[in-house]
Amino acid sequence: MNKIIIVFVGLFLVGWNGVPKNELLEETLYAGYHYYLDQKYSDFILCPRIDIERIKGDTRRHIVYASALNYGSHHGDIPYDRIHFTLTDTPEKGVEINKVTVEKGISEKESLIQCRSRN
Repeated sequence: MNKIIIVFVGLFLVGWNGVPKNELLEETLYAGYHYYLDQKYSDFILCPRIDIERIKGDTRRHIVYASALNYGSHHGDIPYDRIHFTLTDTPEKGVEINKVTVEKGISEKESLIQCRSRN
């Protein structure tokens, strides 16, 4: 239920801030899955990217690949760190985090690629 509310609110705000619908949906989905990560990853909210793959074509079972930059580096000369995580989301087991990795100090070029628009 919470995910549905988040998506609805996110899509409702599209006209107010000029963010393309696909980017807002991506941010909303990322936020929903980011919730399942350990609190020590709470800073990784900037420029989220998410790809969702159906498991054997089933619309209720997914593998999710996600990444984002750490917000803490946004206001300084400190290079960004980037999180990558993979999880499965199925009706039987719910959300299960499969893998979490953090790249420390990525290049400026990589941070720009992470944040580019997907239009």
